[in-house]
Amino acid sequence: MKPIKRFLGEGNVTYFQSDKEVLIGDYVEKDEELRGVWFSTVGNIDLPKIEEVESYKAYLRGVIAKVKEYNMNTVIFQVRPTNDALYESDLAPWSRFITGEEGKYPGFDVFGYFIEEAKKANITVHAWLNPYRVSGQKFTDLNMTKEEFLNTLHEKNFARKRPDLVIETVLDKLILDPASEEVREYVSDVAYEIASKYDVKAIHMDDYFYPYEEIKDPAEQEKFAKSGFEKLSDFRRNNVDLLIKKMHEKLKTLPRKVEFGISPFGIYRTNKKYFTEESESAWEKGSNNHHSCYNCYTGLFADVYLWMKEGWIDYVVPQNYFEFDNWKTGKDGTKFELVKYADLAKWWAEISKETNTKLYMGQGLYRYSDEGNWSNSEEIINQLKYNQNYDNISGVIFFTYRDLVKDAPASLVEAREKLKKLWTREVKEI
Repeated sequence: MKPIKRFLGEGNVTYFQSDKEVLIGDYVEKDEELRGVWFSTVGNIDLPKIEEVESYKAYLRGVIAKVKEYNMNTVIFQVRPTNDALYESDLAPWSRFITGEEGKYPGFDVFGYFIEEAKKANITVHAWLNPYRVSGQKFTDLNMTKEEFLNTLHEKNFARKRPDLVIETVLDKLILDPASEEVREYVSDVAYEIASKYDVKAIHMDDYFYPYEEIKDPAEQEKFAKSGFEKLSDFRRNNVDLLIKKMHEKLKTLPRKVEFGISPFGIYRTNKKYFTEESESAWEKGSNNHHSCYNCYTGLFADVYLWMKEGWIDYVVPQNYFEFDNWKTGKDGTKFELVKYADLAKWWAEISKETNTKLYMGQGLYRYSDEGNWSNSEEIINQLKYNQNYDNISGVIFFTYRDLVKDAPASLVEAREKLKKLWTREVKEI
């Protein structure tokens, strides 16, 4: 084992507010581990709009070929980006991200075709869905009201059929109401439809529960008052808990095992020793990072630890998109440590072992740049080596597919070549 040299400073990388050095060993290929990539369809991040069926199918086959080139074995395919579908659905319209027009049949079952081709290549597929998001753009940017925007949606869209169950955010975007039992029923039905119709290994959701921005729901206080909860935050977390539990229960009724996985924001809660006053973000078992850090418990009202402890989810993929040596400059000009990769990887490994939850690490391949720590092509290579310090980190998932094919920045291109030297053979996913 050896220490990691700091890329932008003297000395070696250490754990948060500690002199203890972060150590890594030589990378050893396992016989079984998940090597995956997220395939993002929202905003056409990884998937272009269709021009012609055969060329579109060729693009999808090219995705699978690229995944194989890196000796990966899993694709997390985003099938429900904005209350729509990249598959044949009785519950949602065809996505506008395929043809540019919501509800327009693209000429073939996009997700179904991808699964068939992936299976031929021995690639496992997880179906990734966003539970609440209705719009990824501001309706005001379109010079529309909420009602006008909803009327542009296809008649099959649940949000158009039930505008009373759609709420706004402060950024003029729309989501399904997390406080609604009808919404929970609908979203869990969507998950069940996919899992019963397609040969997927898992149903997967990422970090978008309550949105990153605040919501504007004029009826929320009334719902909260009737809920019996003393805190609005507990009411919101319970709404999400109820969705996760319902999805778990519905998936359990399938004739075969389909896993349920969550990829939360990388920080769950922060250790209370870093706080000088009471805060919901503070927890005696929280991770070691600066108290100012965002977290999914209070920011997104996602109580991932509860879901792990209750066994409602089969695996967790924390979005550990931070570097080993993450510092920030304060308003007074002083530098302080913010949140470091090793501390979070260690925390998730320990909490996953405690709750007996399968753990994969979410890696920020997209973070590579021309400056700062992310101009170091060794950053993620060292992260993969560090992961091997924990037997229960059962693999990794990279965000996102386009970063496997981009020709810049140089650090990303170099990192990919180094990755090929680590992953030299196909391995079985776990």
